[in-house]
Amino acid sequence: MKVFIDTNVLIYWLDAGPRADQVELLLAGDAVISVQVLNEFANVLRKKRQASVVMIQNLVDTLLDTCTVSDLTVRMHRGAMDLVERYGFSVYDANIVAAAAEMGCAVVYSEDMQHGMSLKLPKSLGGAALSIKNPFK
Repeated sequence: MKVFIDTNVLIYWLDAGPRADQVELLLAGDAVISVQVLNEFANVLRKKRQASVVMIQNLVDTLLDTCTVSDLTVRMHRGAMDLVERYGFSVYDANIVAAAAEMGCAVVYSEDMQHGMSLKLPKSLGGAALSIKNPFK
């Protein structure tokens, strides 16, 4: 089963402990991220963790080798705006969900969205179902 990993979950990959172990398990499966996640990941590492560009590039290269990466498209943007209207998501969270839908994921793993929420996606995103889960609960 394809699963989408949000940035806020992926950041724990760099820490020691059970959350990092959980992220490792997610990455070992059929993990999907988007270019948005790569950008947010790099930004958090640079600004909050003062990581060097070389370190960031090495980590991103590992993610590129490990995960399927969704490019951002106009179709996803339009679908995301449907999600903003339907569910009240922020534009950024809606783009995460839209990317997951576009890539055929059944689950989005995120700490920031409502754990256990089941979504009926708009027709612009294929109309399938998708759920939000916090992998640390």
